[in-house]
Amino acid sequence: MADNDRLEREIEEILGKIEQFPDQQSRMRRARQRKTNRVTNTIAGWQQGVARQVGRVSVSQIMLLSFLMILFAFFFRGRGLPAFLSSWILVAGVVLFVSAFAVLLLARGRTGGGGRTVEQRWRGRSIQYQAGPTLSDRVRRWWTARTRR
Repeated sequence: MADNDRLEREIEEILGKIEQFPDQQSRMRRARQRKTNRVTNTIAGWQQGVARQVGRVSVSQIMLLSFLMILFAFFFRGRGLPAFLSSWILVAGVVLFVSAFAVLLLARGRTGGGGRTVEQRWRGRSIQYQAGPTLSDRVRRWWTARTRR
């Protein structure tokens, strides 16, 4: 019996909510919001695709491209390429080269390439590797052993 009463109350509650259907303005506002969301999702998908494609290009490739732009602007100035256009290409190449070089230096400093050593740890203990003799040490030892004979 209790289950039937609970079921009837839930049905009446659902029917009561149906009677409170949104008015025309709120339905139009929701439709506009859905259209806006579709447009923004399309734009966001396009931006993500562009970012994915740009992410495949390395800094060294950008530096090479900027160097080629500088050479192109320098050699084709006045020969089929207007002077104002070649000067803009030259400036763009220089700016691109300088910014790519700055990014390269900043990335190297962040990854520890600037002489910084990161302490390696295993199970809470510091790991220190014993460096073996280098190639020059081995050659020197071989040479001294050979000459002493």
